[in-house]
Amino acid sequence: MSLEDKVLEYVDRHRDEVISFMRRLLRTESITGDESEIGSLMAEECRKDSLEVELVEPMENRVSVVARYRGTTGKPTVMMYSHYDVVPPGNASTWTHPPFAGEIADGQIWGRGASDNKVATCGLTMAFRAVRSLGIGLRGDIVFTHVGDEERGGEHGYRAILDRGYGEGVDCLFYAHGGAGDQIGVAANGSRGCTINVKGKSAHTSSLEDGVNAVVKAAELIRRLQRLGDEVNSRRYRLPGTDSIMKSRFSINKCVGYVADNNVPDLCEIRVDRRFTPAEDPERIDGEFREVIEGLKADDQNFDCELIIRPGNPGSSSPASSEIVRSIQRAAEKVTGIRPKPVGGSHSSDHAYFVSRYHKPVASYGIGGVGGHSADEHIGVEDVISTTKVYALVMLGLLGAE
Repeated sequence: MSLEDKVLEYVDRHRDEVISFMRRLLRTESITGDESEIGSLMAEECRKDSLEVELVEPMENRVSVVARYRGTTGKPTVMMYSHYDVVPPGNASTWTHPPFAGEIADGQIWGRGASDNKVATCGLTMAFRAVRSLGIGLRGDIVFTHVGDEERGGEHGYRAILDRGYGEGVDCLFYAHGGAGDQIGVAANGSRGCTINVKGKSAHTSSLEDGVNAVVKAAELIRRLQRLGDEVNSRRYRLPGTDSIMKSRFSINKCVGYVADNNVPDLCEIRVDRRFTPAEDPERIDGEFREVIEGLKADDQNFDCELIIRPGNPGSSSPASSEIVRSIQRAAEKVTGIRPKPVGGSHSSDHAYFVSRYHKPVASYGIGGVGGHSADEHIGVEDVISTTKVYALVMLGLLGAE
């Protein structure tokens, strides 16, 4: 029996252990902003597997885990990522099963984080445990990063890990995530946005001619911004080496201006979320915001505002033919019979911090999951097992087994 088949057989024999761990993760609340409990849990689990564990806590209760495996040669060195923070569950009454119970029903595991992204945390942990328990040595090194703060952009999670140098010497990043199983993510949009504070002049509504209504001024600005947004949202980018199309995104997501029912508002805040493809220049994006504002100022001498640019992550793009992509394809095809295709996404991801800093390839992969960020989030029991198997085979194939 080959090493690959031994690993697959091990996961099948220990499927109850895999599912039990997945349910334990779901029962451990880890809403972004307090990842301390799940960080402690993962540090304990990594130590069980004889990994060198360090905690990264840039702020109180913002805990991420770095766990290193040292292979016989250290070549290659692969970083394997999961994030374990989750968005709030919302109104619990809208869930068929409690959001933090990890219940199993209809062949599915239910709970916040089932799809996004605790299947990855479970899969990486149990995949490595299978390899280690079988006494299989790997030639390369693994740097596991189980992180928080992804749902808020990663500044106090993955970025904090890279800022402390844990990405130095890493040859590629395997970004574990839930997913359809037939796609490998190799590119993601950058994120950028702006806050525009439209200024007016306060007055009592009985003397409104003495004031300047910031909400009314903002309404005209929004109309012009949406004209730009319609054009931006029609932009498309074909990712080289793939048949996937990435989309530019522009959305006006906030407009607030209020003092009192009998008061002309003197300030109105507008917030725009902007996602950009590898074909777009952040400086040009900022210029487009300014062009709209300057056009309105030219037509309305009483218009005044403050533009605040909100930089996000820089976006990332990696070769569709990298060795990590090929390794995932081989592993997924053996486990599922499907050879996933490399694609680019219109979302943004914190793996951009790695790519922009080190210019090394990244690939994102996972199997299964429904309802991320929604009520009744769940994932198939068999998808958790398949994810674990694929991740284990990627470790064997990419790092080399002895």
